[in-house]
Amino acid sequence: MNSIEISLLQESELPEAEKLLRLSFGTFLGLNEPMDFGKGAEYMSRWYREPLGAFAARADKKLIGYSLVANWGSCGGFGPIVTHPDYWDRGIGSQLLDASWSKFLEWESQQIVFCTHANSPKHIYFYGKFGAYPRFLIALCTKAISNTQLPTLQAQRYSQLSSEQQAVSLNASYQLTDKIYEGLDWQSEILLVEQRSLGDTLFIWDDTGLIGFAICHYGTGSEAPRENCYVKLAAAQSAEAFEQLLDECEALTIILGMSSLVAGVDTACVDAYRRMIARKFRLSALSVSMHKPNQTGYSRPDVYVIEDRR
Repeated sequence: MNSIEISLLQESELPEAEKLLRLSFGTFLGLNEPMDFGKGAEYMSRWYREPLGAFAARADKKLIGYSLVANWGSCGGFGPIVTHPDYWDRGIGSQLLDASWSKFLEWESQQIVFCTHANSPKHIYFYGKFGAYPRFLIALCTKAISNTQLPTLQAQRYSQLSSEQQAVSLNASYQLTDKIYEGLDWQSEILLVEQRSLGDTLFIWDDTGLIGFAICHYGTGSEAPRENCYVKLAAAQSAEAFEQLLDECEALTIILGMSSLVAGVDTACVDAYRRMIARKFRLSALSVSMHKPNQTGYSRPDVYVIEDRR
């Protein structure tokens, strides 16, 4: 095998990295046209969230794989990790994972959370070698949206707030996630959506303060499939706030003229999952959450979070 170099993924390589992701995942899933993977969703905006946590594998200076990580305060997010099919089973994934794990050590992440294919013993075994354990099923859900009457959005949109209001909202989002899991911080995801024009973030308030927010992707360059509004991350402090947040996400989908709302939920968050199914969300894919260390984290019945951890 050619000598493999592991170093930082460069911004100039992002278009090639996007193609490599489609080829790799599409091939693994057995798609007739592997490059159709994602149905228009794009993932390389994640590089801008943490450029020093994006690692590339190259053979003869050609990009053959990469991995991305996220710093969410006390938690670390991981993925995707991608290798060209021609280089599968040659230890490249292990080298990329070693590099990624070094960032979590640097950040002193208390919990690393991500997901993998629920029906792939190979993937689960691979991550297990690095101390990550399968915990709960992640349900990626889709709801068809059709409404001839244009709704009024009650939530505040981050893009429409003044700089002072944005600062208050960012801090409030941290206060909310910190109550769910100490130190959990998704502010970088809100800022990424705003700075890269990937969608918008909704905030709902009551007299006590922020009770829920949803980071929504849509449009070109975002992680949303074509004609879909995708809730990448969301958190609510109660069942009632969760229902209200879902109402607002559905209203935004209608306002945008999108056909479907996509959102993932950890089935360990039992009531949140039950409420989404009751609202006619339908399962479109299942994965399994991976945790390092092997602890529950915020995958708990009393937590109201939307997150598919891809």
